[in-house]
Amino acid sequence: QFFRALQYVPFLNENTKKFRMLAKWAFAIVYTRCFETPDGDARIVPMADFFDHGTYPEVEISYDEEGNCYAYSTHDIPAGTPLHISYGDPTNPSYLFARYGFLDESSPATFCKIMIDNPSQELQNLGYDHSRMLFYKETGAVSEEVWDVLLYQELESIDPGTQQAFYNAHMNGDAATKQAIHEQYFPKTLAALNEHVDSFLRQLDELSKRAHGRDLKVHPRLPIILQHNEFVKETFLKVKANLQQL
Repeated sequence: QFFRALQYVPFLNENTKKFRMLAKWAFAIVYTRCFETPDGDARIVPMADFFDHGTYPEVEISYDEEGNCYAYSTHDIPAGTPLHISYGDPTNPSYLFARYGFLDESSPATFCKIMIDNPSQELQNLGYDHSRMLFYKETGAVSEEVWDVLLYQELESIDPGTQQAFYNAHMNGDAATKQAIHEQYFPKTLAALNEHVDSFLRQLDELSKRAHGRDLKVHPRLPIILQHNEFVKETFLKVKANLQQL
């Protein structure tokens, strides 16, 4: 599909479209070095693309009306300090890994991996977003949005009336009603979260088993892929340990 789509890009040279290795290399350069702007554009800025990613960046990028790029420090920076910008949500190291090819182990949390195709507006209003549905690395804590989304999904099949009441309470800021419904259905929500965590841990183990014996000359990124999986696994195991105490 990628190479078929290239045929419809008018400004690409025909030789580039036919030379697949060159096309893949050019795409990777643009995709990993460009800056996405608020208006949806993507720009490559020489020198600025040398900034590394940081969970707590010292530098922000902005543009003037003519498209000139400016890098500003966000606070006083001691001499000799490395300068970082943000490549994206620091609580989603899997995205940073998939796009840029590195693992940010300083990420305080990771997306909980609850994947919902075409989430409804209600789910989005409850907090279904990769930057909010979080498992925390150090403590194994679970964000409030995870509990809210799971409960809403559970209620859909067992008590639609209460599901609507829960959603209304959330939208109206009625914390007492929300808490009462959470408490009433907590065993079901807890069971659903336990099943998700156990299922994903099994998937990670299976992926690691498949990696054994692979030729690193053929799969040079395999070590960092396994490192990423181990990072996620450690976070999930901390969550699992916490859930077992509830």
